Amino acid sequence: MDKNTKILIPEISGDWTERLRSGKTNIWNACSHDRPHRNGLPEVRLDPPEEGLYAERIDGAWYWVSGCAKCNGSGEKYSYSVCEKHNICRLCSTHRSKLTETPWGHPEGFTCKPCQDAEDTLAKAEALAKVAETDYDEWDYRNLDECKCPHCATVIHIETEDYGDKNMECDTCKGLFELTTEYSVTFTTKVIGDRVTQ
Repeated sequence: MDKNTKILIPEISGDWTERLRSGKTNIWNACSHDRPHRNGLPEVRLDPPEEGLYAERIDGAWYWVSGCAKCNGSGEKYSYSVCEKHNICRLCSTHRSKLTETPWGHPEGFTCKPCQDAEDTLAKAEALAKVAETDYDEWDYRNLDECKCPHCATVIHIETEDYGDKNMECDTCKGLFELTTEYSVTFTTKVIGDRVTQ
């Protein structure tokens, strides 16, 4: 795809300024719950003439332009619009249309399931080999500042809202373990009124 692609969209008035995207579909004056847009203009939905294009308002008119980060050389991560040529697995170059299973998202595009499985197998082997260099001691996994898998020592990020005691499975080695959230208590005091000195 040519990064300089600029195709006029005659169906859309240049005065319209509100457009959103839902997948490849571009929506002007989007209705909300079957109610007209607040500007009173009709909702219009258009798909681009080819993959990797999206609508952009330029100098008071709407055009289909290239949104493919690889074609544009923008380095954008998780590119929203990908052309047919670049809609491939980042590792094996299998085109998305040939996939039989859901791929994994990646900053550079996507990873097909067979490639992701191979990467996961390698990561598991590396993690287990590294932890095997020392003898296992359950005390190495107590009262830590971060959650670590006791099988492979992979650090597992846990959001604050997910704190609590639970059984977990490590994403790296698939080992099962019990997580106990430890709490420590600290105290802060502040004088009320005037500080007593006598």
